[in-house]
Amino acid sequence: MLVALLGFLRRDFLFQMSYKVGMLYSVGSVLAQLLTVFFVSRLFGDHLPKEIARYGRDYFSFALVGLAFLDYMYVSMQTFSQHIRIAQLMGTLEAMLQSPLHPFAVIAFSGAYTYLWTVLRSMVFIIGGVLLGADMSSANILSALVFVMLIVLAFSGIGIASSAMTLYLKQSDPLTGLLGGISFLLGGIVFPVQSLPSWLQKVAWFLPMTHAVEGLRLAILQGQGIFNLLEHAGFLVIWTVFFFPLAFFILKAVIKALSAEGSFGAY
Repeated sequence: MLVALLGFLRRDFLFQMSYKVGMLYSVGSVLAQLLTVFFVSRLFGDHLPKEIARYGRDYFSFALVGLAFLDYMYVSMQTFSQHIRIAQLMGTLEAMLQSPLHPFAVIAFSGAYTYLWTVLRSMVFIIGGVLLGADMSSANILSALVFVMLIVLAFSGIGIASSAMTLYLKQSDPLTGLLGGISFLLGGIVFPVQSLPSWLQKVAWFLPMTHAVEGLRLAILQGQGIFNLLEHAGFLVIWTVFFFPLAFFILKAVIKALSAEGSFGAY
């Protein structure tokens, strides 16, 4: 399994290195977002709304936490289906799924490099933010890491189900993009959920990203331990426990149906 994982990592690394412009664009987009938030934060000065001031930091630190970890949501929801679609179009999917490696492992390993790249991007974002003055001196690293893992697990269930739909429909799943957009708008990424109308706040409470970002902010900006964040961590755990088995059931059913039809090679 380790050899197979390293093979996937090597393949995707070589693929990325062959498109250096894309890699530079990815890093450049991080710096552009970082500078945009930095200059917007200067408009606030010391006059912060109470919804942001309660975290004990400035707007730059507030928004930095939301944006630094946003990619984990998008990657978890979209990377598996994107790699499946690429393999369909390149005609390599059937060979991959008929290899000795389990189909679930093929799909999981296909996103491994993207996750590593996301970790690098988020580190660049955070380090750049600290250099520009973001205050993360009180950060509880352990609590933050727990919430990063919970983000990955919570949204990977959706991503696995999306990859199953891509396998079956032979086209990208638009629902993950819709959920990502709603999560960005209502999840408190760049402005507090409390600034939304009351009925939208209730909708936002049911989004996993709302709890993930709130937990990360309290862990990083206030240094709170995981036992003080059980409400938000518990929501993400419940979401994961529900969606992961459902996603694997859907994927297993799709693989079984396509195997019976012999249509893996169709795209």
